[in-house]
Amino acid sequence: MKVTGYGHSVIGGREMNQDSFLVDNSLNLYAVADGVGGGLRGEEASKMAVEGLRSEYKPHDLLKPVIEKLAARVLMEALQSCNGQALMGTTLTAVQVTDNLLHLCHVGDSRAYLFDGSALRQLTEDHEFFDENVNGPVLASYLGLDTRVHPLTVLEETIEVQAGQRVLLCSDGLYKQISEVQIVEMIHQHGQEPQKLLEVLCAEAAKAEYSDNITIVYLVLEAN
Repeated sequence: MKVTGYGHSVIGGREMNQDSFLVDNSLNLYAVADGVGGGLRGEEASKMAVEGLRSEYKPHDLLKPVIEKLAARVLMEALQSCNGQALMGTTLTAVQVTDNLLHLCHVGDSRAYLFDGSALRQLTEDHEFFDENVNGPVLASYLGLDTRVHPLTVLEETIEVQAGQRVLLCSDGLYKQISEVQIVEMIHQHGQEPQKLLEVLCAEAAKAEYSDNITIVYLVLEAN
């Protein structure tokens, strides 16, 4: 299986971009990280996640132990830099492709989708719960979570994929600001130009009022 990854990120309506992404076509390793909103140093946390993944991952490694190691590293940095409080965190959704297998590991509410040519299938489940204090969903698991208070939840699975399919990783700034129907329409319109597709998707999502950061990694799967 030949895999070619593309990535794009925009700030949207925010003051800074707290998203980061990884596209490593030599390792077939890809990721999206989104600094936790409302926390401190979210942009640093997301960079630590993707840069740590790139440096720590070795071919044939399992992703989950690497991500658990990164979670502990982000928590330690948070405790040291935020007066002993766990106020720094990030989501991380990562995939690695070996032959016809997609290895997926996920923490938080960034998402992975599989596109089969007609429909998107969500591969991840958002780690969140409804908080009455804020009257909305909040993250239940992320890198930097204080595991002395709440256990870290890491989703890991392996999925068989085929040539011709596409994989899309994104921060919540994409799927909360445009619909899956719109995403599919744009894939059909711009699928032959993947980098342009990502630019168009990000631009469309950024039109939302008070738009969030938007980050997408897109994988094209082809036969060797």
